[in-house]
Amino acid sequence: MMIVGAWHWSIYEDAFAKGLESHGVEVTRFVMGSYFSGWLRSLQLVLPLPGRALFRLNADLICQAEQEQPDWILFWRSTHVLPSTLRKLRRLGIQTVSYNNDDPFGPKTHGQVPWHHHWLWFWYLRCLPEFNCNFFYRRINCQEALVEYGVRHAEVLMPYFIPWQDRPVQLSKEDGRRFETDVVFVGHYEPDGREHSIRALMNAGIKMKIWGGSYWSRQVLGNIYDQLYPIRPALGDDYAKALCGAKICLSFLSKMNRDTYTRRCFEIPACGRLLLSERTDDLLNMFKEDEEACFFSSDKELVEKVHWLLANPDICERIAAAGLRRVWIDGHDVFSRSKTLLSLITNWVPQNGFNT
Repeated sequence: MMIVGAWHWSIYEDAFAKGLESHGVEVTRFVMGSYFSGWLRSLQLVLPLPGRALFRLNADLICQAEQEQPDWILFWRSTHVLPSTLRKLRRLGIQTVSYNNDDPFGPKTHGQVPWHHHWLWFWYLRCLPEFNCNFFYRRINCQEALVEYGVRHAEVLMPYFIPWQDRPVQLSKEDGRRFETDVVFVGHYEPDGREHSIRALMNAGIKMKIWGGSYWSRQVLGNIYDQLYPIRPALGDDYAKALCGAKICLSFLSKMNRDTYTRRCFEIPACGRLLLSERTDDLLNMFKEDEEACFFSSDKELVEKVHWLLANPDICERIAAAGLRRVWIDGHDVFSRSKTLLSLITNWVPQNGFNT
């Protein structure tokens, strides 16, 4: 199998490739990001305009596929692949599979997205009917793809945790000084009200930390910014340390992406920590509430739930341990998720593949 993608973050293409390889699949890579360089790189990555780099990328992809003759090509968030490229691959007898962890239909459905998202998915949306199989992060995207874009296949492939990264870790004394806290949120800022939830916890006297990027600014956090400063990304091994340093780990769900779960809902329990997330039907179906994870639907309930958990450390530890068991039993790890993909495409493609 060839994986076509940006290959920028280790949690995506690289981790999934390792999962596939654990099942005996030979994986080769095609790195789309390497085609965009110089001062125009960032613009070219978010605006897939026709040009020399885009056409060279597609030509090289066809050439590599002709040389390697993979059984499948998995396109990971393929924003710069042309429909004509997929048709040429089909004539070579190669099955094509798409996966997208973002919400490509959000710009049309609600429009509350960064400006570049209105153009980012231009080629991807036109490619959807050309893929043999299409996998999406969330159920609503499957429905939209089937109804609005005429795809022949649409199925959910949920996110996963990565066992060699998302695991319980014992903090050193030095790490303890950096990471230990009562409540932590590790993640990005989005203008969906999560800053108000954090402010409610701070105003209630809860000791907490945020780990994330520069969008967590003074303008966003206001008068609680100084109490949370410094706010930095927790990358690599620091991610698990940031989670393991807290008694309670928060998970907010992206309203822009219409998420009803997120990868942190699996990463947090996998690290042996208590998951406290916004409540959704999907999460209630995955975890027994207040036994394997905890949930909230308002800032008031969030504060009350945190006070209850901090006052009952034995309950907190018991829920965290049960959550860890649940994510392993239910196969939310990347090895299980990649096995699911293999099973689905091998059962679907031979019976429903396109004619050349």
